[in-house]
Amino acid sequence: MTLLIGSVPYLNAKPQVDWFHSAECDVDINITYAVPSQLAVLLQRGELDVANVSLFEAIRNPSLRIVPGISISAMGAVKSVRLFSKVPIDRIKTVALDTSSLTSNALLRILLKERYGLSPTYHYHQPHILEMLSKYDAGLIIGDLKLFDLEENTFELDLGEEWLKLTGLPFVYACWLANSNSARQDVTDILTRARDWGNAHLDDLVQKWSTKMQLPFERTHDYLVNVMDYRLTKEHCAGALLYQQKCVEHGLVASGPCLAFEL
Repeated sequence: MTLLIGSVPYLNAKPQVDWFHSAECDVDINITYAVPSQLAVLLQRGELDVANVSLFEAIRNPSLRIVPGISISAMGAVKSVRLFSKVPIDRIKTVALDTSSLTSNALLRILLKERYGLSPTYHYHQPHILEMLSKYDAGLIIGDLKLFDLEENTFELDLGEEWLKLTGLPFVYACWLANSNSARQDVTDILTRARDWGNAHLDDLVQKWSTKMQLPFERTHDYLVNVMDYRLTKEHCAGALLYQQKCVEHGLVASGPCLAFEL
């Protein structure tokens, strides 16, 4: 039976999914690439068995099972989830939110309120930073490692770095979420094998994707080797549960059952 997999198209997911495209993969799969907000819809429709999707979706849809041991996380600066502003951070009054995002949009609201005492107005916008900044004070962009050459007077906030300062914990951006209607019992084993293969081939993946995505080799290497963390440990779970708590406190989701992690 074919396993229906969904994944974000971003660089951070490549070590978790490239095995499926390799000659070494011995599993019958069909993989769909889409942004987090679209993957969440496909899961809800039952069109995917499992997807590498935003943590926020696990919070608002407790029927989804969190696959144990695997995540897309970072301890501190993540470099691909950033707020760009044309005014100093403490003067932000309007923010454009990336329509691709779920988890990071909520995280930004929490951070601006708790770290800076800000409650700006938020507007959803396609992820084009120059268009965002032409209409609003600031814009949130996820998944783009090319935005390092904006004008010198552009202010920047790395959401992973801000979360670490606020909590002292890693931040879990995404997990593998399995549809409760899926009959596959071997999903965890398959996804763990894929993750382990990716970790063992990081040097090759850095070379491959720095070329394909037209990113500097050093930046790609730093991101995949030093920034990204694909584990889901007790500390990661603690960070995820605190994020869920803060989402409820800020009125971003309704109170519901705590995220269920298998360790």
